[in-house]
Amino acid sequence: MLKSTLSQRPLRGAVMAVSLLALAPAAVAAPSLAPRALMAKPTGRELPAGTFVERLVVKFHEGSHVRLRDNALRALSSERSAGERELLSGLRLDSARVDADLAEVVALLERAPRIGVLERVFQAEEAALDASKLSGEKSSGEQLADLNLYFEVPLLPGTTADTVADLVVALNRVGSVETAYAATPPEPAMVNFAMEAGLRTLLSAADLPPTTPLYQANQGYLNAAPSGINATYAWTQTGGRGTNVKIVDIEGGWRTTHEDFPAFFSVGGTQYNDLGWRNHGTAVLGEIVGANNGYGVTGIASAASPGVEAIGAQSSASAITKAATAAGRGGVILIELHAGGPADGTACTCNTSQCNYIAMEYWQDNYDAIRTATANGVVVVEAAGNGSANLDAAAYGGRFNPATRDSGAILVGASTATTRVPMCWTNFGQRVNVHAWGEQVVTTGYGDRFGSGYGEDQYYTSTFSGTSSASPIVVGAAVSAQGVAKANGRLLTSAQMRGLFVNNGTAQANDTRKIGPLPDLQKALPKVISGNF
Repeated sequence: MLKSTLSQRPLRGAVMAVSLLALAPAAVAAPSLAPRALMAKPTGRELPAGTFVERLVVKFHEGSHVRLRDNALRALSSERSAGERELLSGLRLDSARVDADLAEVVALLERAPRIGVLERVFQAEEAALDASKLSGEKSSGEQLADLNLYFEVPLLPGTTADTVADLVVALNRVGSVETAYAATPPEPAMVNFAMEAGLRTLLSAADLPPTTPLYQANQGYLNAAPSGINATYAWTQTGGRGTNVKIVDIEGGWRTTHEDFPAFFSVGGTQYNDLGWRNHGTAVLGEIVGANNGYGVTGIASAASPGVEAIGAQSSASAITKAATAAGRGGVILIELHAGGPADGTACTCNTSQCNYIAMEYWQDNYDAIRTATANGVVVVEAAGNGSANLDAAAYGGRFNPATRDSGAILVGASTATTRVPMCWTNFGQRVNVHAWGEQVVTTGYGDRFGSGYGEDQYYTSTFSGTSSASPIVVGAAVSAQGVAKANGRLLTSAQMRGLFVNNGTAQANDTRKIGPLPDLQKALPKVISGNF
């Protein structure tokens, strides 16, 4: 289902096809690494007036080695490597300038309508983030962001983008700041999510009484092409149910004790104590790992090992990094969120409560977290969002232009259940790689099909929707393909998985809104087995 994500409203500025290398010959992290592209700094006025924002994010330039020590920002000049010193020199910065800029940033942040102290955006240990950067650079041959250079302050509830726009502008004028922006709060990428919170709560856990029917015949997305992804074919292949593959879902809550779920290998983060969030997460996981047990639903990759990473007490970017670590090389993570972004001028005639909600990688901290994950061999699947947005529009400053900036993630749009026509509200554009069902998905959660009155552990639905319902179908296909790859002595990267599905699927219906094909495992898996992908 589609859930609104007002997370971080986009920074609209035009993409600078400028890299650190272009800024100065010396601004390369290492001679063998492709330089990291920089985006234009935000203007602070990308978001419509009145848009609620929850935090201010500041990232310092690569090489500055800014860290949080004793609750204060410090530029640790004595710890800078030779490569970092070269980066600073290429940016015409030195230790004295960085120190002065830090003082200016601190003073500016004191003016923010904040409710808490300055914190690191990424909660993982500094050393772990350093190691992930180095390993990802070694694997990809590409300079990655130093995630330890991201910081944030939480804003007072009710703060709007326009009230902090001048502050964002001032922060971005500071020479040592790579980017600063106000971020909107994320929500699940499900249609009309906010309206669903507030149903009843109960408890429960193997087939609970009364006997749950088997719904596999109603899960049309499992079926052969052209309407489904051909999961039933995948199950005839060794590893095709996702054997030995880890998958981690990123959102706000789950009913992990549901009768149709296997054991979880990882439960991370702080969950929201909210039925709407729990139902959403439960529905997502049912599509992927619903147990093959003769009752309830059957997940596309029922032999996979599931994990979750909640955003209740951390940024979505931090959750992405933790989920990627848990999943590991060859694992799959799902970003089941979207957030309110700039108005792109596209007509929004349906699902109007989520107009302009877009994919999370628009915001730089999420993008850098995703790129680090994919560089380290993690497959990343990301909901495109339900904002009726054309991601090719100028409003997004080229952030969804794969020729300018490519995170390596698989972006998922949504179609009708049987005709592959883009849903009215789905986001679209060249960056949207594949699609799946955005309506009528039968899965766990909600209780509108079964379980009403019996408790959440026995809830099932027939109406899951949005890029929230589409993305788990693609995740299931990816986990299945990775299980087959593992069974044949190989692993697919995120980019390889993306190419596999783009080139081996059922075309969307003829429409000017590009959402890519529906993956077809019967076409894709023989190529995985042969290694010809």
